[in-house]
Amino acid sequence: MKQFYSVKYLLYVSCFAVIISSLFFDKYYLRIVLPITLLFLLLTYLHEVLNRKHIKINFFFIATVPCLMISDYLIYVNFIEHFSYICICIILYALLSCLALKGYYTAIKFHWKRTSIVSLLITIGLLGYLIFSISDLILEFLPNAIPYIVCTCLALLLYLGISYYVYVSDLYSLGIKLLISAFLCQFVVGFTVINELFFLNNFCTLFIASTHVLGIYLFMRFLVEQDPTVLQNAIKKHL
Repeated sequence: MKQFYSVKYLLYVSCFAVIISSLFFDKYYLRIVLPITLLFLLLTYLHEVLNRKHIKINFFFIATVPCLMISDYLIYVNFIEHFSYICICIILYALLSCLALKGYYTAIKFHWKRTSIVSLLITIGLLGYLIFSISDLILEFLPNAIPYIVCTCLALLLYLGISYYVYVSDLYSLGIKLLISAFLCQFVVGFTVINELFFLNNFCTLFIASTHVLGIYLFMRFLVEQDPTVLQNAIKKHL
């Protein structure tokens, strides 16, 4: 237990370092601080899972963390120069996250009549507009990046779609954490592009970095606290 508190405190300290680095120092320091924070988050996940007999280690989630660590490092070294590698890391993260959720969505017998079609269409429309606008901005700087942009958008939408599928099934009480995590992932990617190419600002960097860590933390909490084999009775939700 003492070891757990040590890791947890290191996670808190690293999160504080992310805030300080974002606000008062050059964003270049985040290439080190953010990966270290994700590493402590991964160690926290491993410790919690190993101390919960009913939860198995999700190796797909473990594999997502190095992808994010590499992408965070490349983003704050040179975003334009390493854009293709960053996209590959994000694609791998999204696909591995989908695999990490396999035990949840395969247990669902889904009925579309439970889904709010209007809210789903509005969400898809807003995300589609956001993706189109950001993609158009990227092409001004990287005209040959279309294949990477398309593949990244498809992977992210797949991850969001699966998270939404798990949430609206009403079978998992903590599904809202998963959905928020998936939405935060989309916005972090979008705002990172804007911040790196058009509007570099310390407060925007703070928002992106803190939201990034929060999104991964919520995903981790969902996997730790929500047993995929324990289903609850359907509870109507409004989104």
